[in-house]
Amino acid sequence: MSTLSTSDSTPESTPESVPEETQLEAFTHTLCGELLGGPDPFVIVTCDATLSFRLGDFARRHPDRVLDVGVAEATAVAAAFGLWRGGLKVVVAGFAAFLSLRALEPIRSLVALHGADVTFLAGMTGLSAGRDGVQHHATEDTALLRAVPGIEVVAPSDAADARDLAAHCATRPGPRWVRLVRRPVHLDGRPAADARSWTPTHWLTPPPPDGHVLFCAHGALSEQAQRAARLLTRHHGIPAAALHVGRLSPVPPELAAVLRRFPVVLAVEDQYRPGGLAAALDEALTADPAGDARPRLVRCDLSAPPGSGDYTDLLRATGLTAEQLADRAATAVHDMKDNPSSGGSA
Repeated sequence: MSTLSTSDSTPESTPESVPEETQLEAFTHTLCGELLGGPDPFVIVTCDATLSFRLGDFARRHPDRVLDVGVAEATAVAAAFGLWRGGLKVVVAGFAAFLSLRALEPIRSLVALHGADVTFLAGMTGLSAGRDGVQHHATEDTALLRAVPGIEVVAPSDAADARDLAAHCATRPGPRWVRLVRRPVHLDGRPAADARSWTPTHWLTPPPPDGHVLFCAHGALSEQAQRAARLLTRHHGIPAAALHVGRLSPVPPELAAVLRRFPVVLAVEDQYRPGGLAAALDEALTADPAGDARPRLVRCDLSAPPGSGDYTDLLRATGLTAEQLADRAATAVHDMKDNPSSGGSA
């Protein structure tokens, strides 16, 4: 079980200037170690992203394991397919925005339709690229990859979860799209040494027995969801919980039963509305014939390009900070009390 710090900010380093481990670093370092110790021959193909994915030292020690094709995402995917056909396990690392948009056709036609053992490390997802520029924001990749049949779409919550997910990926064949951010994600409540097998969902807070609100998040926004649940409980007096949905495709079969325990569910994501986390939650509820109760699904996502800027400022501008999410949840609960027959999505 995981849980969060008291700050919305995600600093690049501690006051002592000791760099914090980012989600991306935890994943790539663990994955490289697991692959080196495993039985399968492998290669990592990067799209001018060897340094961005903190693979520089690994490439110097193992130059035969890393192939950088430059700013050529479609070429990287085609090369990955050929290398897989030659008997290798392949990892492709690149910025999620460019991999998903420039290389979607070869991802579909080569990797997905042939069931190739290729794992895509899709970095700097959502708004996490911050000041790198709005073109670097990966705000459509979830919807695009969920629409491709046969590809698992996953993301860790924090660095500890990233290590668990990396070990999971190293021993299981693709195709797989792993969404990562190159920044720390602050969650409290799980000891750093508490290694466990990666699971598609896990609680970010203890689930209350009489919960009213569930915050669902995917990836880095687990930080805001966890803190929002605490703020709603402590300052608004509304019992709330937070859940990390680490796999969006295929949708975890246990998800519907969890969602139906709460009258109000917020889907927290820095993606455009179609096809993302909210769509996955709705899909889970629709596919579950067992329960009649359907929670009110509140979509907390993007409606317009937010521009470039500091990550925390971008979250605030798009209504995705913990305080804003807690206020929105409180409003949704009061609306349901005033209109008991209201439901569906908002």
